[in-house]
Amino acid sequence: MRLFAFILLAASWSAASAQVAVHAYVDRTVVGAGEIVTYTLEARGDLRGLGDPEPPPARGLTLVQRTPTLRSFVRSSGGADELTVRWRYRAERSGTAELGPARVPISGRVFTTDPIRVEVSGNAPSLGRPAPSPSPDPPSSGSDLFVRAEPSSRRVVVGEQVVVDYVLYFAPHLQPRRSQVTAAWDTQGFWREELEVPPALTVARSVAVGGRAMMAVTVRRVALFPTRTGPLDLGPLPFEVDLVRSLDDDSPFAPFFNPFAARFDTELVRAPALTLVADPLPPGAPAGFSGAVGRFAMEAALERPTARAGEPVQLTVTIRGTGNIATLGAPALGLPPALEAFDPDEARNVDRNAAPLVGEKTFTFTLVPRQGGRAEIPALAWSYFDPEARIYRTLGAGPFTLTVRGPAAPAAAATEAGPDPNVPMGLMTHARWRRAGDAPRSAPLLLAGGVVLPLLALVAVAAARRRKDREAASSPERTQRRAPSEARRRLRVAHQTLEGSAFYAEVERLVRAFLSDRLGLPGRGLSRTALDAALAQRGASEVARAEVSALLAACELGQFAPGASDDAAARAAVAARAERLLAALEAPAGAEVAG
Repeated sequence: MRLFAFILLAASWSAASAQVAVHAYVDRTVVGAGEIVTYTLEARGDLRGLGDPEPPPARGLTLVQRTPTLRSFVRSSGGADELTVRWRYRAERSGTAELGPARVPISGRVFTTDPIRVEVSGNAPSLGRPAPSPSPDPPSSGSDLFVRAEPSSRRVVVGEQVVVDYVLYFAPHLQPRRSQVTAAWDTQGFWREELEVPPALTVARSVAVGGRAMMAVTVRRVALFPTRTGPLDLGPLPFEVDLVRSLDDDSPFAPFFNPFAARFDTELVRAPALTLVADPLPPGAPAGFSGAVGRFAMEAALERPTARAGEPVQLTVTIRGTGNIATLGAPALGLPPALEAFDPDEARNVDRNAAPLVGEKTFTFTLVPRQGGRAEIPALAWSYFDPEARIYRTLGAGPFTLTVRGPAAPAAAATEAGPDPNVPMGLMTHARWRRAGDAPRSAPLLLAGGVVLPLLALVAVAAARRRKDREAASSPERTQRRAPSEARRRLRVAHQTLEGSAFYAEVERLVRAFLSDRLGLPGRGLSRTALDAALAQRGASEVARAEVSALLAACELGQFAPGASDDAAARAAVAARAERLLAALEAPAGAEVAG
């Protein structure tokens, strides 16, 4: 009996050991002296009893630090644990360098990897020139199902677009039905834009992987823009795949013609971590260059060639092309003293079906002429870096001439009207204003009003009494005191039900909708700068305006900055901040916003 138990234990131990796969790879195998090589170690399977792996010994390479730059461990109840560890080495001299076997202790056994050779040239590649792209990350050897990240380039300049496709590979006897990401994705150091996968790539296609016939389908596509220089890591990305597995036939049609010879299954696969390298932009950037990288075109138009003094005129500038549309800056205006300009409104439109990402950004400047005559608007200049040609380019538009009629615009003077009833008292700091010399629009009606108003007054008094009796039991003020506002209620619902960028988008929408309802502002289309100016025009205090701007900035960060939307504590802080802001906007005069 003891012998049988020992044999059973040994067999189960051997089976568990056989389920463990360990391998390693580097981000590139050809480098220059002094450059960094990133070494990644991966282990998959039943990793119970896992010890801390040590960085492999190296010849011709020096370990930058013993603490790994990345250590990711995912525990699975089904025995499909995954470990990813990453170290960096510096190439010291020309010749053939080698990274020795890595040792991974698991449940009393030590698993080792194969050594890896790296060719080191005498000099580092010249600044800004792409290094040779290494071979793709090796797939799981012999695996029937795996996924990997396939970037359009592994070495770019800071700000340059990289399109990364996540491709699912599977054996012909497998039929994937659905895949979804099961964890947050670490993309620190990148601005990220999700792209649509073209329909042609969502249909399984035949490929050869290591001489083996496989099928492939693209399950995710993303555009990345490095925001800093140096090696940048993309963490491993897990996918849960629902599939049909044929049991008796290698033909992909077996599940349809013999459904009893197939079973439904769910597997967790993980795209290995990936390292991209971002070089600094070369020197010689033109004055006014704001960091745009890609290929662009610019056009500008003046709303009309003539205007009256004090009458606003819009100058629209549109920049379109490939690149990070969200971060494009507006061209500088060199205006004569007779023209006053306000910060531009910004509108963005991108085509997520295109790879690389393309789109356009429109800046609308509001210009106000202060005196009559001819106002000359100098030509606009806007610069960007072309990564294909490796040069800076400058686009131009204009000049423009605006003919202004009338005398100099008069100064503004306060009206006799009281506070705007549509503006919460907590935001009011001064009265409304109008230009001096503007005749009251109601002047022609004063005479007729003197005759008609007495008759209308009798009707109004009777109607007011009936309305007062009807609303006495439930006035709007009492209702507002009894229950929170709809915006605050929906804010709490969003905090409880939404995650990631969807939460931040909903908070931004709620705040803008609230301001639109209460202050008559456009719900969309106003940049934070333009919104701040509009709030100032409506008498908002500096404290309230600063809080609105800070909250919207946090929402933009959560929607577009990499990794920001995954922090639950940050979402809770934004929800609390929005709650305080909405409460303050409903408060009586003199209330301030607690930061």
